[in-house]
Amino acid sequence: MQHDQILLQVALIFCSTALFGAAIYLLSIYNRLYNGVRSLWLRHNLSVLTIGILVMAAFMSLQFPELLRVTGKIGVWGVLAKKLFQSAIIILFVFNIVTLVSRIPAVKSMSFIGHHAVIFIAIVFSALFIYGLISYIDNGMNSKELHGTLVYAYFNSALTGLIYTGFRYVELERKRKLSEKEHEVTKLMALKTKAELDALHSKVNPHFLYNALNSIADLSITDGKKARRMTIALADLFRYSINYTQNNYSTVNDEVAMTEVYLQIEKIRFEDQLNYSVKVEEEAGHYLVPRFLLQPIVENAVKHGLKATGKMTEILLEVKKNDTGLEINIADNGPLFPDELSPGYGVKSVFDKLDLLFPGQYAIHFRNEPRKEVSIHIHKLMKNEPGV
Repeated sequence: MQHDQILLQVALIFCSTALFGAAIYLLSIYNRLYNGVRSLWLRHNLSVLTIGILVMAAFMSLQFPELLRVTGKIGVWGVLAKKLFQSAIIILFVFNIVTLVSRIPAVKSMSFIGHHAVIFIAIVFSALFIYGLISYIDNGMNSKELHGTLVYAYFNSALTGLIYTGFRYVELERKRKLSEKEHEVTKLMALKTKAELDALHSKVNPHFLYNALNSIADLSITDGKKARRMTIALADLFRYSINYTQNNYSTVNDEVAMTEVYLQIEKIRFEDQLNYSVKVEEEAGHYLVPRFLLQPIVENAVKHGLKATGKMTEILLEVKKNDTGLEINIADNGPLFPDELSPGYGVKSVFDKLDLLFPGQYAIHFRNEPRKEVSIHIHKLMKNEPGV
């Protein structure tokens, strides 16, 4: 007989442990339980009820031998069903009271400690009320039963409140650490982007400097005044570059002004062989674009137009705002684009900058009809945004 009782106790301990384990597992996937239920309120209530019933069943399984002695074998299942039903009422009542309290604006705006102190008090008092009500329905005004029930309810609800607060604190810490990691990743990505953009700028600037210095060297032999004007223009160009070393963006107006300085340098050198015009809508001038976006394309037009053919080259730069964002057109009368275009590193740097700063928010078209032009569409408008 004693051997059978020991085996029963061991079996009940294993059963209780399994029920606790199931409850902990369901708690870990709380937000995914009953996904098929459309009502969020109903879904949360079903989830809490399921977990709560498993916990109560785990406790009751340990009390099973005592229930057998008190009620006998015939009534034990009725007693268990009644306790589980009462537990369900208690769980749902306390959960919904706490949910309502937590949604009060004044409670939501409290600090972590203040908020959870209010929640703790709501758990204790709602539990005392519902336990006391059920005890009164079962036993009437039996002071001994009521006192025992309230003491049990107090310690049970206090433990629940402490577990809830601890769980929320752990969750808050996990989110904080995750946020810190995400911030670090974002910071590293920003540094990587800046390094890539700096590398792109370093590719464009030396290339242009080499071409400009060659032009100045040629003119210094034949026309010292023009060489001086070109040197001053080159200084203005690099002043722009130095002033924006911490920014990856510049305004359309600044980009156009810098591109005009480049065209002035080439105009000084080639005189009547190069004409250009610039049209910028006033509304479009204050939006941000990648730094050194236009100059490589204009330089490409000069290189493949005037320098390659020796003929009169005309360049038109237009910037306007439309319903889809910014539209930038750079047209010239040079040789048409080949069917299979292979951009050099200057034009490729334009693609790379737009990929980094406006990913998925731009389009570039190389057209020969109705006129030869490079058309850039930037769909994301950025105005007065600090440089990255």
